[in-house]
Amino acid sequence: MERGTASSGTSFTRRGVAAVAGSGVGAAFLAACGAGGGTSQEAAKKDRAPVKLTTDIQAPGSATWPAFERADQAIREKYPWLQMEFLGGSSSSFEGMTKVVVNASAGSLPDVIYAQGTQIQYYINNKILVPMTPYLSKDKAFDLNDFPKVAVDMYSRAGQVYAIPYDHGPNMLWYNADLFKKHGVAPPNDKWTWDDVLDAAKRLTLPDQGQWGIRDGGPSGGWSMASYLEPWGGRWVDESETKTQITNAGALQAVQYWADLFFKHKVNPVPGSFQGDPYVEGKVGMTIGGPWTFRGWVGKINFDSPIANWPIGPTGKRVSASMGSGYPITVNSKFRDEAWLWSSEFLGKDLNRSLMGQFVQTGLGTPVRFSVMKDYEKSKFAMPNVQIVAPSEKYSVIGRPISPVKPELDKVWSEERAKLLKQEVSVKDLLDTVARRMQPLLDQNKGWDAQK
Repeated sequence: MERGTASSGTSFTRRGVAAVAGSGVGAAFLAACGAGGGTSQEAAKKDRAPVKLTTDIQAPGSATWPAFERADQAIREKYPWLQMEFLGGSSSSFEGMTKVVVNASAGSLPDVIYAQGTQIQYYINNKILVPMTPYLSKDKAFDLNDFPKVAVDMYSRAGQVYAIPYDHGPNMLWYNADLFKKHGVAPPNDKWTWDDVLDAAKRLTLPDQGQWGIRDGGPSGGWSMASYLEPWGGRWVDESETKTQITNAGALQAVQYWADLFFKHKVNPVPGSFQGDPYVEGKVGMTIGGPWTFRGWVGKINFDSPIANWPIGPTGKRVSASMGSGYPITVNSKFRDEAWLWSSEFLGKDLNRSLMGQFVQTGLGTPVRFSVMKDYEKSKFAMPNVQIVAPSEKYSVIGRPISPVKPELDKVWSEERAKLLKQEVSVKDLLDTVARRMQPLLDQNKGWDAQK
């Protein structure tokens, strides 16, 4: 997850996820088996030969750079011989993934790279990552149980963990508390259903004033589809990513619900029909995003904007897709033990040496560790209702698809959805066409399983 802005009292601040700040990862580094490096005692020595690592996880000068820089500097104070060079941000697009694989073949990848959740299985398939499980098994102080299971599962294959998440979370509901209060609309609560969302959106929509009840593009492919479909009983892809339930009654009802927000109830602006972000401008009552969403609002909003749980669907269930980003170690690294040492500190619990600890101190992100989140919840940067973020793991599911055919699946949905937004096809026709085009792609996944 990630960041927000400072405020006090009940005014909006930033996003959150995870846990209390603990003491650090521990002075002794426990080296991983088979990675080729020194012992834990050797790694902890301050007078050992210098080691320089490289990473593409962040670009100096970015909005969140101060948190990255402060954590890295604190690590270097503990291990003066260990230097990390930040090469600049890595593209999260699937086009950029091809470049990563090419660079891996050339042996030119950095020691630690950025991987959005949907990319990790592609990297694992191409054998460019080092399993972190051997390190985790020996470094008990790191405590993988301090992370949401759904986040860890995203980065795993066949019982091996390949990356550590630094942010992660499900889609949640954000709302403009000032608009709700102004129009006498009760704010979202834990019993809210999607019917309640529609009712509130109707009461908050004022066409003559350019005010909308909700702003969201609806089902748009990719990892977020479970958020839109599963509360109604529909499914984009199953766990094996070889089957879809996009044409069942639940999926039809779900997509129709979102189409009706655009065209029947007219409480949600059609994508492409507006410029900028009307929610940030205070012209929208509700919007959708992960706990990290506020990082784009820093210094831009002047209203109280709490976070609320994902509403309950007609099935009586609250289900939302979860996504985030993680940092794996590459096979090109010549210093894998040292890369783990740096990663274990950077993604650890110490408030100074860890990125998540720096999120607590700077407000430039939300920690994914449960323990560090406890400190974040008490900070001046925490958004209203921040205490609901960590428990949201209970209704989170992996934001599929994460298999290598994801780009093609997204393309199918995008092309057919464009026709719906132009009202050229019905929802049923959209789903029938999508299912027909999807199946040959899903057939390619037979035998593929992210957990086997």
